[in-house]
Amino acid sequence: MSGTFCAPRTSSRLSSSCPRGVRDAVCGVCGTYSPAGGFDRGVVAAMHSRIVHRGPDETYSLNTATVSAKLARLGMTGLVDGWQPAEDRSGRYLAMTNGEVFNHRTLRERCGTDLGHNGVDVAVIPELVARYGIDGLAMVDGQFATVIVDRAENSLLLARDRFGICPLYYVTDDARVHFCSEIKPLVRCLDRAWRVDIGAIDQYFSLGNIVAPRTLVAGLLAVPPGCVVRFDADGHQTIRYWRYGDVEEHGQPVSAEELRDSVRRSTRDRLRADVEIGAYLSGGFDSTAIVLECSSLLDRPVRTFSVVFDDPALDEGRFQREVAEKVGSKHEQIRCGPQDVLSRFEEMVRHCCYPQRETYNVAAMMLAEAVHANGIKGVVSGEGADELFFGYDSYAFDSATRFKRSGRTENEQAWGNPDFSWEVDWRRLDERRTAYLSSSALDAVTGNEFWRSRLIPFSDEEARRLSPMQLRSVADVYVQLSGHLLGDHGDSMLMKTSLEGRYPFLGNPVVAAAARVGDDAKVVDFEGKSCLRAAYEGVVPESVMRRGKHGFTAPDLASVTGPTWSRWRELVAATGLFAPNCLDPSRLDRQDKWDYRLGVISISLVMDELGLGS
Repeated sequence: MSGTFCAPRTSSRLSSSCPRGVRDAVCGVCGTYSPAGGFDRGVVAAMHSRIVHRGPDETYSLNTATVSAKLARLGMTGLVDGWQPAEDRSGRYLAMTNGEVFNHRTLRERCGTDLGHNGVDVAVIPELVARYGIDGLAMVDGQFATVIVDRAENSLLLARDRFGICPLYYVTDDARVHFCSEIKPLVRCLDRAWRVDIGAIDQYFSLGNIVAPRTLVAGLLAVPPGCVVRFDADGHQTIRYWRYGDVEEHGQPVSAEELRDSVRRSTRDRLRADVEIGAYLSGGFDSTAIVLECSSLLDRPVRTFSVVFDDPALDEGRFQREVAEKVGSKHEQIRCGPQDVLSRFEEMVRHCCYPQRETYNVAAMMLAEAVHANGIKGVVSGEGADELFFGYDSYAFDSATRFKRSGRTENEQAWGNPDFSWEVDWRRLDERRTAYLSSSALDAVTGNEFWRSRLIPFSDEEARRLSPMQLRSVADVYVQLSGHLLGDHGDSMLMKTSLEGRYPFLGNPVVAAAARVGDDAKVVDFEGKSCLRAAYEGVVPESVMRRGKHGFTAPDLASVTGPTWSRWRELVAATGLFAPNCLDPSRLDRQDKWDYRLGVISISLVMDELGLGS
């Protein structure tokens, strides 16, 4: 991509409210489906009581002979003329949906649906399924986890948005299916002997993440991003309606103006609400670009929020302040120190029930609490830009074709390409397993290694058609973005305090534009996101534009000593999963990207919180 950047046409500035008759339903959903009927509806009520923090404003219920579901709603717009559950005009499909459809007006027109039928934005979802089948969900520009009852076939559909912004988990119990927006209510409310998934353990120690449909709990699965899981009396099947990574090799080039306009439109849509939407500002390029767009679109100063640290190596405060001053935002900084990490790490882990490789979720939790305390119900954030526009340092190495990797059959099984290993260091993996896992756990891993499952939705032939950078982008989305950055780091920390995250870079206009941008425009002279930087040249401050990539980091656990460390050692030993003395400082390998002792501790805390056996 080349050419001088020209500012896109400006649209009207947004006020703090959206049109009447529109309601967002950001919240949590739970329920039970039994095709033969005869189930305990009290289980649904018990699960709902454990997700009220996700939606404290309202409760909706759906009850039929075969389904009971509840929706805990976080109100983002006024109570006017919308409701849930929503149904299509024929009455065949009945849906309860957590999330938002930002392009619902366009979709209603396409479906020929009168807005007066039901004003809630997500009411278009059952109409889409009725008219286009489950493939219709690919048209949604938004974020959702939806539960759809097909009355004609007595079946249930559980579906998530393209990138899995909104979580949805399920477990089968004889002929019944239980589902929920969070893992803990399912485990706590269903009486069974729950165990840890050893395959998920190996995924974590190999990839630093757990990849859907797996979770840390054996038998409890996540609906994969861009998928529908269909249940009926004969069983269930997972059907994919959309996948990330299909590039347009012969499309028209994307100009700087068009690229920035796509970001601007996506940001505009995610600012629409009857409540104030704030913005996370890390001080990096991605969040700065979003904040600048917010400032140009709103008719009031944007509210921005940042985390700062005492350690100069971690702190980005000066960049945050520079951007806040440039746009005239009402800015608030939240300080996170080693004592905060020490005192709140366990609280954070026990809430999200996900292994942690770093401590920065403590800072994310504190940031969300501060936003909530300021009366803000939603924030826009910059997640997705690095994955779509090749922003991580690894892409620069992939762009250097002289680096030839040796092929492995394990790579081919996991990724569809024997020469691609993502972030897996095969030379060190066995050493890491031996250093951290007990002998019994090592035995259990055999046959359940992470690479035995395909980790991306591409066949061997399709994966080999992707360039190394394109394949890495797909892996980054499905391994790191969907499960971790949007999951335990995003949804879990945000919704703990009834706060919604919105991600302009994951909007359909931006994703479509990114698919048309070639590798050589995304990485130029070993610099990622070059096309985005070109689009914002002269707009984003030069100091931010040229600074190196700085991940969201927080103080480590070096200050943890005394009773806390002793108690954690006891929890680790009680699992039976981990090697003796695996928490000793001597086990910390400085060549590893992450401190896997954090993973050992966090997995042990989750097992204790959920009562998981090994």
